[in-house]
Amino acid sequence: MLLTYKTRIEPTQAQMQVLWKLADQCRLLYNLALQDRLNRWQQERPKPKALRHYLTYMDQQNALPQLKAQFPEFKWVYSKTLQLVLRTLDADFKSYFGLRKRGDPNAKPPRFKGKHFFTTLKYNQSGFQLRDGILTLSHKHPSKLSLAFRLPYLPFGTIRQVELYQDHRTQYWFVSFNCQVEIPIYFDNGL
Repeated sequence: MLLTYKTRIEPTQAQMQVLWKLADQCRLLYNLALQDRLNRWQQERPKPKALRHYLTYMDQQNALPQLKAQFPEFKWVYSKTLQLVLRTLDADFKSYFGLRKRGDPNAKPPRFKGKHFFTTLKYNQSGFQLRDGILTLSHKHPSKLSLAFRLPYLPFGTIRQVELYQDHRTQYWFVSFNCQVEIPIYFDNGL
């Protein structure tokens, strides 16, 4: 069973600046990838359906090394986090097309994210460490500032993904843990 635990964290002012810079790189990647998909759609649209080739998640993920070479700031962000940004864009498109297929008139395609939008930083499998109640996130920002946060309580189970985000209404910072938890074995107590 997969459970999500959400807890508030309190980053310092310097940590907030680094988090915003990392999130800004994720936002830029999302917007670049979205623009690439829209451009490809415009190019392929006149062709017969059988000859069209649209960009996929794998195409964009495979292009990440060239993108990092072209824009070194993307190297600041942990590589898995960048891959998860592309997965989010792919999921947004799949959701949009699924809604359209079911006839939802309110379905809207993915949109570009503005500069005041904090993109959720996601870590799965690696890039984070939880030890002695302190969560540490990996990055390669030039400031070399440690992104370590003391947690008020610890999640239980096997952590599958960590998401760090800021609530835009309250301005509070949160971290969510998606954890795999063993389902308790059913025991019939006779009642």
